[in-house]
Amino acid sequence: MITFSFNFLHAQKNNPQITKLCGPYLGQKSPGLIPVKFAPGIITTASNEAYPSFADNGNEFYFQCRDKGGWLFTKLNNAHWTELMIIPYSQEYRFGEANVTIDGNALLFCSSYSSKGTGRSNNLNLWIMKKKDGKWRTPEIFGTEINSEMHEAFPTLSASGDLYFFRELKNERGCEIFVSKFINGKFSTANNLGPLVNSDKHDCDPWIAPDGSCIIFCSKDRKEGLGKNDLFISFLTKDGNWSRSVHMGKVINSEAEEITPHITPDGKYLFFSSNREGNYDIYWVDARIIEKIKKDILK
Repeated sequence: MITFSFNFLHAQKNNPQITKLCGPYLGQKSPGLIPVKFAPGIITTASNEAYPSFADNGNEFYFQCRDKGGWLFTKLNNAHWTELMIIPYSQEYRFGEANVTIDGNALLFCSSYSSKGTGRSNNLNLWIMKKKDGKWRTPEIFGTEINSEMHEAFPTLSASGDLYFFRELKNERGCEIFVSKFINGKFSTANNLGPLVNSDKHDCDPWIAPDGSCIIFCSKDRKEGLGKNDLFISFLTKDGNWSRSVHMGKVINSEAEEITPHITPDGKYLFFSSNREGNYDIYWVDARIIEKIKKDILK
């Protein structure tokens, strides 16, 4: 088993400008109701960046950029943001899609890494890496109540501890979103969110709002979509069920790809990635746009 005698690895091709940034959200000017690139030239660059997520009350920022070393993060330290650092175990365990929990004490990812410690499995499984006393512990694989013989990916924990992810379906039916409820300290058998959220297309990358009020995900080639992958949203209704998922509109989506959504821990901003200008870039927008969509849907 791999162990680390240090906390972090510095990323390759690091950008020293980041250490000059201070304040919330890397000191960036807050966006309005039109998505803009996040920290252009520093986080969003000429490389491909995706999977943005904030944790620990906004004091940590995680994302993926393979040109800079893979899975990276920076944190607010003494009023300034640190240099980009590679997340421990991310290279050894071949992190696929990953998300950090809101409190920053766990990171979930998918991987073909074998639970036996050598080689690879035939499919992607979900893993969790927990932090204790400021140090990341060895990743642990989830059990068969979550993992199957099919691919599971893009794991996300809600504030209540429920695990959302997407699973590849048999017979080339694409992917659909599932949830495993966290009950009495254990994860239950995962269940499909059903046809109100999922479609007959490829539904993936689910992200749950911090208050549990909505789920945002991307879906490929729906008839109401604008491009290959667009962001869709479903709201939690008063009876505890999910509303029928709807397209988030032309303000958020484009004719290109929109993927990997994330709502910040304070609920103020929606982050996502898009290749609308060529490379995959990280965008952010005021989360009030979600309320506007909600009013239009749940009239």
